[in-house]
Amino acid sequence: MSDDVFDFDADVLVVGSGGAAFSAAITAATEGASVVMFERNEAIGGTTGGSGGTAWIPNNASLRAQGVDDRRDDALPYMCRMAYPQYYCPDHPTLGLPSGAYDLIAAFYDNGAEAIEHLTAAGVLDVSADSVVPHEKPLEMPSGNLLLGFPDYGADLPEEKVPNGRHIGPTPGTPPVIEQLETGARKHGVEIALEHQAATILSNDDGEIVGLELRYRHLTRLARARKAVIFASGGYAHNTELVQRYLPGRVFGSCATLGAQGDFVRIGIEAGAMLGNMRNAWYKQVPLEPALRTATPPGVWLPWGDSMVQVNKYGRRVVNEKMPYHDRGQIHSVYDPSRREYPNLVLFQIYDDEVASSPSMDGMRSATPLPGDEVDYVIKGDDWPDLAAKVDARLAALGPAIAGIRLDASFGANLAETIERFNGFAAAGKDADFNRGDAPLDRAWNGPNRPGSPNPCLAPFSGTGPYYCMMVVAAILDTNGGPVVNTSAQVLDVNGDPIPGLYGAGNCVASPAGQGYWGPGATIGLGMTYGYLAGRGAAAEPEKDF
Repeated sequence: MSDDVFDFDADVLVVGSGGAAFSAAITAATEGASVVMFERNEAIGGTTGGSGGTAWIPNNASLRAQGVDDRRDDALPYMCRMAYPQYYCPDHPTLGLPSGAYDLIAAFYDNGAEAIEHLTAAGVLDVSADSVVPHEKPLEMPSGNLLLGFPDYGADLPEEKVPNGRHIGPTPGTPPVIEQLETGARKHGVEIALEHQAATILSNDDGEIVGLELRYRHLTRLARARKAVIFASGGYAHNTELVQRYLPGRVFGSCATLGAQGDFVRIGIEAGAMLGNMRNAWYKQVPLEPALRTATPPGVWLPWGDSMVQVNKYGRRVVNEKMPYHDRGQIHSVYDPSRREYPNLVLFQIYDDEVASSPSMDGMRSATPLPGDEVDYVIKGDDWPDLAAKVDARLAALGPAIAGIRLDASFGANLAETIERFNGFAAAGKDADFNRGDAPLDRAWNGPNRPGSPNPCLAPFSGTGPYYCMMVVAAILDTNGGPVVNTSAQVLDVNGDPIPGLYGAGNCVASPAGQGYWGPGATIGLGMTYGYLAGRGAAAEPEKDF
């Protein structure tokens, strides 16, 4: 095939336009490669564009500037325990993990700060003066990004030696991170083509990846990759077939870009790629009824209020309600083999009038409405029996949409016991069942503290109604399974060998984080780091014959 049949021709082609994709494209360009990016949506940004834009980076420049020693031997146990708790063993050379999984996490530690510093040095991330303050508080890093003061999501674990200070974000007053990345990409000569969906990869007779076939509206277009193709196209959150095939339990919606259709799962399989981490995702909770109406429902990032619990259809608490959204979201997918069911598929977030009538917006109130806001997904009952009856009637009306779930006959009696037990914990200031309020993040995101409460995350329920219920279910930010990559971000075939000229990063590949979520911005930090590795590797590839 002659070169004149191609609509695009570059050293490196990048699929996607989120943090991972831009990191890959900019890095390849700064290494001297010509680059074209393809985005299937009408606008750039991917899922990163709808996020807070923070990136979780261990041993970052701000920590080092403060003299905080985020040692490799300390950070890796924390990350490995969170990523693979079923294998984690602190006395093992690879901490109990399979060697490939351990190496991917180690490569993230080894290259994360370098990736951010590379983008900073390239003039992509905004540069401003240092503002060094203790790392437990907000501070500004040399790249011009803000280091937010929230603790890591596993800050309560004994392996966590640096519980604050690993996540960075745009400095107040500067453009969001995606705007900075787009400006930087264009500055370095990266071409961006919107509404171009990757349909197939092109390979030569030697099995090397040399281009893409793309769909642009009703047209087919071809793109030549003289060195390599990098996929950073997002997960499969909005591909119902793939979600139902791979994810356990059931999820209801996602905040991922609607372009997260799992293109690289199909394309990777066609290229002979090994798949991994397909049963994992970045989890959260959402209100049930909005989730049945829209693919992008509001998130319950932290259940709001102190006199508040989440119970299952048996009226029992099953989780620390103040845990990070990712960990809490996975409780919905727990299978009960004795009953042969998912008893937590729908949880019932119950709170009293003290919580409902509070005008406070402190903490993470979404999706608990403010006083006077009328929402149809909150059920109000005059007393506990009235609330239970109305909740069960609402479930009956939803019927097949939620697989016919109803409250168990034991719900009322069990809920009364649950509330009485919880009130005792609140009075004592100690949740003996789930340790709610003990972890740093529980309190950091909790919201207003009720005067005189020994534990700001707990308060006794009022002895009289009204009471309220919001039904919540699992949802995801995006999936994080797909073709497996190595520590250079090369995509591996089913034999574990790199597919020549094919790289991947971000949510479209098997995440090095496994089932873990290390802290705010872990998704973006991983994506940008492996995007950097992919861009660097792709630019160094030899030119390939078509």
